[in-house]
Amino acid sequence: MGGPAQALLRNPVSTTGLPRRDTGTAAALDPVQQKVLQLQRDAGNAAVTQLVRPDGTTNASVPEDAASIEQAKGLFLQGAAVYDMGQYAKAYDFFTRASELAPRANLQFSRAQALRRMGAHRDEAIALYKEYLATGDGKRDADATRALKELDTPASTGDLELDAAAAKTIFDKGAALYEQRDFAHAYDEFTRAGELADRPGIIFSRAQALRRLGGHREEAMDLYRAYLATKHGVRDKDASDAINELSTPESTGDLDKDVATSKSIFDKGARLYDAGDFAHAYDEFSRAGELTDRAGILFSRAQALKRLGGRREEAMALYQAYLDKGQGTRQADATTALEELRTKGVAK
Repeated sequence: MGGPAQALLRNPVSTTGLPRRDTGTAAALDPVQQKVLQLQRDAGNAAVTQLVRPDGTTNASVPEDAASIEQAKGLFLQGAAVYDMGQYAKAYDFFTRASELAPRANLQFSRAQALRRMGAHRDEAIALYKEYLATGDGKRDADATRALKELDTPASTGDLELDAAAAKTIFDKGAALYEQRDFAHAYDEFTRAGELADRPGIIFSRAQALRRLGGHREEAMDLYRAYLATKHGVRDKDASDAINELSTPESTGDLDKDVATSKSIFDKGARLYDAGDFAHAYDEFSRAGELTDRAGILFSRAQALKRLGGRREEAMALYQAYLDKGQGTRQADATTALEELRTKGVAK
């Protein structure tokens, strides 16, 4: 965000739930708590983005109370801490919840920054940068304008050869990111290239990036199908194989067989989850759930999205769907997670 953070409020930031800095207990804190204290220590309470203007006015569009503002301050601090640790999805969720409590122009900017750093959320980031600029806040206009230039697709020159050359430059950047396993930003660059020059190979590359990224199974399948529809032919087998890999097996009509197949898919998702690959775990849990409708699979999908971050609303919806079934052994866990996501933006 251009530094650890900037001033969130002119008033002292509450550290409720954190040991005092003079107690000598910092070593016992988790990394996020340590980072929060570091932000306060390095730059005092002016270390986080300003929620109140110098003249005491705000750009909030809804009435607020002191408790909401205080909670927003704390959430922003946590978001700034995880942002500086490279956990952009969680940062986005913290910033979003802070914005719900105390809408501010600079929180829109911070949300946009987090999405840009996450990758594969280009349109949403662009929209938030534009929203920030429209507020007239001014403090980060240059940064927002620079980010928009980075994210936007260059305008067509009207010269096919020039546009193709520009698209190739963008595509090559995406290919380099893909080789570095940065599939999210590779997808963004492939998409920009495709907006400038409509080529079947670019459609295929976008699909590949989403499949490797995980958590975007339906979008990846749609892109593979769009590639096949071009009749390009060069990567038809690869596209068909990928669709088969991502698709849910057809029901056999035999419940026992379907349950066994679903369990095999679910177990693959569980292994991915345990390995920390929450995006692909979510994909496998979703496939399992499409074959056999089980409450426990809904809970597992919600857990995967919760751990993935950046998809708070979807995770909340899945936890609620699990609770609405009134089945399963994780009702208390789902209730706790749902409440934490609703009130804090992030759940443990």
